[in-house]
Amino acid sequence: MTNQNPLLAFESGGRVFCCDLLWVREILRCPPVRVVNCSPKVVRGLVHLRGQILTAFDLDARLGLPPGTLPTERCIVFKTAAELATLPIPPDDASLVGSDMVGILVDAIGEIIPPGTEILPAPPEALSGIDPACTCGVVALRDTLAIVLKIGSFLSAEATEPTSQALTA
Repeated sequence: MTNQNPLLAFESGGRVFCCDLLWVREILRCPPVRVVNCSPKVVRGLVHLRGQILTAFDLDARLGLPPGTLPTERCIVFKTAAELATLPIPPDDASLVGSDMVGILVDAIGEIIPPGTEILPAPPEALSGIDPACTCGVVALRDTLAIVLKIGSFLSAEATEPTSQALTA
């Protein structure tokens, strides 16, 4: 399988990931994040962005990985369902996201991977430890493999709902 659109590579917790660039609205530099008590563990906090509130997700927690040790330097802001609907060809999983602005906190932004790059099958969950619902494969970069995220599944309401444990904490 090959990617139809460019991919954006980024790093978090010493791991390399990428996502369809079609999903990306903008990239913020080191935004201040306000922690919200009793939020699900996948939510790192809220970011005030030009008069709007953005929910900032913790990439490692959402994927079921141990937390990274590097400081968060960037926030990738994703398009809302309404913004995706205006595209000539919206992503297949665009219907899984809502109308709220959301983003993920990452350590660094990498390269743009051109369309037509081969996407290899994802490693088994037992080897990678990553939630398979959020990935669709890996891309070979110069010296590493980047895990390709399915952003619609990653941001879906079911995946990011607070649990009863989070509400009672």
